[in-house]
Amino acid sequence: MNGRSVVTGFMALALTVAGIQPASAQESSTPTVSAQSVESKSWIKLAGTKCQLNDGAGSLRLASYSLVSDAGQQYEGYLREGDRFVKTPYRVALVAPGQRWVAGIPGYELWKAKKKIDLIDQQSRRKYTIPLPALVRSAEWSPDGRTLLLTAHEKRRGELVVIGFITVNVADRVPRLVKVGPRNVASRFYFAGRSDRVLARYNDADDSSPKSRLAVYDLRGKPRRYYTGVGAPGGASATQIFSPSGRLFATAVRDAYNVKTEEIRIVDASTGKILHRIRGKNIYDFMGWYDDEHIIVKRARVGVQVSKNYQLFQRVDLSGKADLDLIKEKLVFNVAEYKPHLDWVDFVRPN
Repeated sequence: MNGRSVVTGFMALALTVAGIQPASAQESSTPTVSAQSVESKSWIKLAGTKCQLNDGAGSLRLASYSLVSDAGQQYEGYLREGDRFVKTPYRVALVAPGQRWVAGIPGYELWKAKKKIDLIDQQSRRKYTIPLPALVRSAEWSPDGRTLLLTAHEKRRGELVVIGFITVNVADRVPRLVKVGPRNVASRFYFAGRSDRVLARYNDADDSSPKSRLAVYDLRGKPRRYYTGVGAPGGASATQIFSPSGRLFATAVRDAYNVKTEEIRIVDASTGKILHRIRGKNIYDFMGWYDDEHIIVKRARVGVQVSKNYQLFQRVDLSGKADLDLIKEKLVFNVAEYKPHLDWVDFVRPN
């Protein structure tokens, strides 16, 4: 997969309106599992799960989040209302930079592609349902908060394949489909550090292979550059893979035998050089950028002693050191699986 406050009364609305210095490539030091929350202001409970949010610590606040359950099939989105969070009709409710707009993907089925999305204007309190020219499953806001990027899919022989991307500008709310692929593109599209460039994984080569390739396109679908051998885009749950300045981006290499992230790579966007390699204990996912000097990662302990299992979302610097705990969550096992727990988070800079 950036809290910004969402206008109070969102649910009523929903019902009413049906600088890093260049460094040589290196392996970063192993981060500690728990960081001292020196900036802690107050810990608050997140609705729907056993999470504690370090609210007000640091320069970002949590704007929205999604809980996963039902063996990864059920996804429920929550939005901030002041100092509390309210369940929405969406699996993901993504708040745009500038905080005016919220994009919602309807329904709670995680992998089901949709042919419409909702845009909520928090200034006018209006909701717009946007019919789409293709099926979509993911969404990302542009850095200027004016354009929504959606990966376009098509069903072929019972499977969804990527056929390109859709952009929706909030000025006219008209969806524009650009076909790129499917032979050339795997996975999903991301904004490439600016509002007029997008990035996607170009082939199905192994993440760690020197033949793995990422492609950058303009909004007409014309290729502008390629990155080779840097890894795959940073994470399926990341809100964005480029740093706020656009100078850096994150990729990831997965462990071939389980779901954990083996290595997070920080890449110089101008040269394609890998500047940092972050490895550490129990890192499961790259979740996004905190600022140009820090990323957000999810750690988890999942073992046979289920009573001791947990998740931890941390701010980590580019040497690999965790310096702030953002969210702590106890994982609660219920018969055959864990109860609803945090999977996607959207941190933003408050006004």
